[in-house]
Amino acid sequence: MGALRFILAMSVAYGHAGDFLGFPLIPGDTAVQCFYAVSGFYMALVLNEKYRAESSSYYLFISNRFARLFPAYAAVLCITLVVGALASPELPFISRWHSLTALDWWSATFLIGSQILMWGQDLYFYLTLKAGALVFWPDFHTAPEPIVPLLVIPQGWTLGLEFSFYLIAPFLVRRSSVLIVTVLAASVVLRLFLQLAGYAGDPWSYRFFPSELAVFLLGALGYRVYAAARMERSDIRERPPRIAHAQSGVLHSGPVQMFFLAVVCVGAALLINRWNGLTRVASVTFFMLAVLAIPFLFRASRNWGFDRLLGELSYPIYICHILVIWCLDRMLVWGPSYVRGFTILAAVIALSSALYWLIDRPIDAWRQRRFDRERVPLSTRVPAPQPGL
Repeated sequence: MGALRFILAMSVAYGHAGDFLGFPLIPGDTAVQCFYAVSGFYMALVLNEKYRAESSSYYLFISNRFARLFPAYAAVLCITLVVGALASPELPFISRWHSLTALDWWSATFLIGSQILMWGQDLYFYLTLKAGALVFWPDFHTAPEPIVPLLVIPQGWTLGLEFSFYLIAPFLVRRSSVLIVTVLAASVVLRLFLQLAGYAGDPWSYRFFPSELAVFLLGALGYRVYAAARMERSDIRERPPRIAHAQSGVLHSGPVQMFFLAVVCVGAALLINRWNGLTRVASVTFFMLAVLAIPFLFRASRNWGFDRLLGELSYPIYICHILVIWCLDRMLVWGPSYVRGFTILAAVIALSSALYWLIDRPIDAWRQRRFDRERVPLSTRVPAPQPGL
């Protein structure tokens, strides 16, 4: 699973570096939606196995998730601001902030606060400035005064969707598969309804959280497949050999079928939602295959240390790669495009490794100590009844 996350992150960096080999790898929207599904799987895993309702609190889960994302984000934000203050010519967001007219207090608070706290940056694609105030605008491409260029970390908008999912995940992924599928279906129907109403393409095709919720929940259903397979193996080991052999593969066929059908339905909706010919068929096919593979990749690689390290680098790669592109393009004079491209990717991996070892790894150790410390008092409580799986 870690290798998949690493490939997805590097594909986004490759795309932003200009597809320097002359052909695209994984399209950016496809890679981002694969990340959503992976996130749904991991949140279902930790909420059902680590942050269980009877031994931890909602606050502990949410605050630990914030602590997981914020430190590396804050480091890149600060470095980018310093680079922006020193860079000549200016970075894109600096000139855009300089050109702003006077803002009302609410708009200024939102624009600054959302970039400090991460949450809400996805809303930049649905807003424009008018007379110093933020107003709804359905297509940022045609907005009279778009606010997307104000993002200091342009790719940070995905963190808004991620954190929105974290806020509701404890109320969804611990519940029955029927409820998960119902919410997933409602999200798909909303996506298609918006398209019929004229809200199709970017940003509605992969930045609008209510319709992207279906993609997160695909990952949660993938966790049910993984959990059912694990339960079956445990159950079979306790049965006589003949019965175990006869029933092998039967117990978890239901979750697999439900998962497969959900992936097909979401894939069909994504194909319709942003149709652009055979290229779209290829990207949606990759998305479906990647999502279907998630529970099996996790099962195969969960004990591989190197695979885990690759996965841990994916978030720093994602959050720092545009900063690296900005810096290197201002520092160096390039020759062939492939020299520029490979230099950028190498520098992205180097900076990501530094962020992981110096920031993410110590913070993760602190998060684990905090979890171990704060779940103990809760474990003495009477266990709360758990919804059926």
